[in-house]
Amino acid sequence: MSQAQPAESGTAARVAAQLEQIALARIEQDRLALPALPAVATKCLELLRKNDFSSKKVTDLIETDPILAVRILRTANSAAFGARQPITNIHHAVTHLGANKLKTVMMEAAARPILESRDSRIADATRGLWEHSVAVALLSRDLAVVVGVAEPEDAYLAGLLHDVGKPVLAMLLLEAENMMASRSSKEWIDSTVWVETLQRSHRNVGVAVAKKWAVPEAAVKAIADCGDYDSGERNSVANLVRFANAVAKKMGLYVGKTDTDDTETLIMIGRSLLNIEDDQLARLATGLADRVRSR
Repeated sequence: MSQAQPAESGTAARVAAQLEQIALARIEQDRLALPALPAVATKCLELLRKNDFSSKKVTDLIETDPILAVRILRTANSAAFGARQPITNIHHAVTHLGANKLKTVMMEAAARPILESRDSRIADATRGLWEHSVAVALLSRDLAVVVGVAEPEDAYLAGLLHDVGKPVLAMLLLEAENMMASRSSKEWIDSTVWVETLQRSHRNVGVAVAKKWAVPEAAVKAIADCGDYDSGERNSVANLVRFANAVAKKMGLYVGKTDTDDTETLIMIGRSLLNIEDDQLARLATGLADRVRSR
């Protein structure tokens, strides 16, 4: 995508500031329609948060949602989870994956329809957001294993949801534009400004979505903090997500304009903070696009 011109950047900055104020005010007043988790996922997650959860109850719930059931079976049978024999029933999949992996699969199933909007205008402005989010999630989890983070699934969730505020804000922009339509036939802002506006103002809304979904606190904090590296906590989940985001951009798994020099700088800083060697980065990147497309 072409670089925004100075006038467009100025427009985006003004719109972004206004949009963020409106969004945060609505969040505070509980008047922003944040996406809710599907009912089955919500009930399952409530059960999975208990140390003595019943796998039968979780299985019975999952079986009432065919789409979620298929996704869990497919995940349990994927190479990443190393089943020795094909898993053909939900109860086996539930016990094979365990509570933490099941939580991740359910969050992923809930996030996908948000990150892949059916509204054509939002879809145009956020095209490729699902693939980018999955790429950052996979890289963040792999990096968490490399650097020894205690809960790699927190890194996965933070990577998956780090941009979830963008489509929510896109809906707010569309609402404002529709209100303006009766006053003028002219398009309110063009697609380049749309994308830059979302880039500037999405993070706090993403944090609000993550909190509403009861995402683990470590992942929520990473979503809030991943705009900058933290040299004080070198192996923080936020640093993993920021580094993974830059690597995904370099690989072309990204929506929006990119600055090649800036991306290279972010990768260089991230490698230094996380102590990632050339061969490690090469292994992490190998086959990533195929893994993303298989989701």
